[in-house]
Amino acid sequence: MSLSIEQIRTDTQQDAAAETIAVPSARRSSWVPADYDESESAMGIARKIYRLASQTIDDHSTSAIPDGGYGTRMSQKRPGDRRQPISTILGSRFPDHETICSLLESFFESVHWFSLVIYEPKFRQRLQSFQDGYAFPSETQSLTLLSMVLCMAAWYRSQMTLPESSDGQEWRLWSDDLLKIVESQLVQILDQQSIEAVQTCILLGSHHVYHGRPSLSFALLGATIKIANAMGLHRGHARGSLGDVEERKRVWWTIYTWDRFASISYGRPLSINDEDCNVEMPAEFSESPYFTQQSLQQDLPGIVYSSYQMQLSRLYVLASPALKTIFGSLSGRSAKPDWESKYASLISEVTHKLNVWRRQLPQHLSLDLTKDVNLANSDKSYRAHALQSLSLQLTFDNLLIVLHRPFLAQQAEHLSTTALTPGTNAFEHSSPFTPTQSPAVGNGVESILSRDQPSPNREKRAGSQNWWNAAVRTASVTELPQLAQLATNSHLVAFMAMNLFHSAIVLVLVALLNPLSDSTQGVKRTITRVFRLQELLGQRSALSSQSSVVLRNLISLLLRREGEAMLGPVGLPTAAVSSEMARGPGAVEDSAFIVGGSTLAEIEHGSTPEREFGVRAAK
Repeated sequence: MSLSIEQIRTDTQQDAAAETIAVPSARRSSWVPADYDESESAMGIARKIYRLASQTIDDHSTSAIPDGGYGTRMSQKRPGDRRQPISTILGSRFPDHETICSLLESFFESVHWFSLVIYEPKFRQRLQSFQDGYAFPSETQSLTLLSMVLCMAAWYRSQMTLPESSDGQEWRLWSDDLLKIVESQLVQILDQQSIEAVQTCILLGSHHVYHGRPSLSFALLGATIKIANAMGLHRGHARGSLGDVEERKRVWWTIYTWDRFASISYGRPLSINDEDCNVEMPAEFSESPYFTQQSLQQDLPGIVYSSYQMQLSRLYVLASPALKTIFGSLSGRSAKPDWESKYASLISEVTHKLNVWRRQLPQHLSLDLTKDVNLANSDKSYRAHALQSLSLQLTFDNLLIVLHRPFLAQQAEHLSTTALTPGTNAFEHSSPFTPTQSPAVGNGVESILSRDQPSPNREKRAGSQNWWNAAVRTASVTELPQLAQLATNSHLVAFMAMNLFHSAIVLVLVALLNPLSDSTQGVKRTITRVFRLQELLGQRSALSSQSSVVLRNLISLLLRREGEAMLGPVGLPTAAVSSEMARGPGAVEDSAFIVGGSTLAEIEHGSTPEREFGVRAAK
């Protein structure tokens, strides 16, 4: 059974105490028009008037009117049209059928499990008509989507070979040529309201966000949402074949999760309002990732990828109220003196729901941070579910960090404008969100917040405990080298790098608060592992390469602060590091500041975060 956004929230609120998220029967929102694609535009009202006389409006005669006939500029199959070579239609070379099938298996192994845009049964059906290398000109949309799929597959195929090898260079060339086909059709894609156009935009945006062109990806997201809204994908639609309905749901929820991810990554407002949507979750079903003749002859079992998309979508739905507050109107924060306390209550509620979600994950999607994968196991289902469990864990932990981003930003601002004496806990001066106990950095074991700790801000301290644990869990991916290696050969590589970067920022911030403590040494070792992994990932991802440069500068800042704390005069107040932080990471190498040292008592007894904010040393 599937559920909608409203149902997820309602049932989570009712059953959170019992840690159960129920799945009720489907129901429609009363305000949604019966016709999913009919809006309250002038043309929408005109259509209703036409129906009074049992008439319909000819779409071809209204294509120039906003919300008029859509799809009218698409190539239409005409009597007498002949099939032509695909390369002629696209104006570029195109792989033969055997190569296409081989690349499609690479796509399903590297991309599809992560970005469930393609509805495999219908996609396979369309593919069959192209196996002789010919197509009708009216099938250009399908060919463009196929080109985008093959482009991504060829890119990852090139990464699995030696860069200097002829095979690697040839696959990279194929990827570039296929991408040019898609980009040459971009204006036509944006002018066509079809599922295939939306699917192409999603994959093109996903490709660019992870390969060095995030601004273009963000623009494509906006265009994709508008096309989807014009098609009514955000509204429940029970008409049509089962395949059509499931394809629409799958495409819409991919857009929804992309929108949430983009808001977090870019720090921009959400583009999709939950109150405008009533689409049910996609159904779970098995898909075949096999396309070559050799694979098909083995009659191998399919893989259930769709449970991952459902869990990812539910996770973002639960987090959306807090995300809307964080990335919504910023002006309301300073204008409302009780904003911080209200937001603290909100994130406490949302965090509880996220933790319920995490505990209810099916076993095959629940990541065990104490156990690495076995790369010798070549089973496609095993590998796909291992990567999906990593993706869900990274998303979950990143959301916990993001929920506290306003308070983390306060600490960074406080650190850059306030003189800090070594041994002073900056969190206690500016926010009640202080970690009270923390896991041993690097061992991947969660700590439990002390229930006996007398504190009027226990709820807020528990919140800071969540973001700290989340940062440590994310960094512990560096202790799973086989899983990390598996991720580098997939579309997850840049997403993993982005989340590692987020966790490293939190760890650096904590280390800067008390650079001489015992536990900070453990934090630095964890930061080092993250930095080294980022440098390795930088060979596959421009995002990883650039984030490693930022981390290098932040590490330099941390080491400089540690050195100044060690060599500074005893008992003098610490100089502010505002100039250092304000000028940004790139200014670290050329700047200098003086940090006062600890008192003799602090040196003898060691002012440690175990006393100050509960950070235990790493093993």
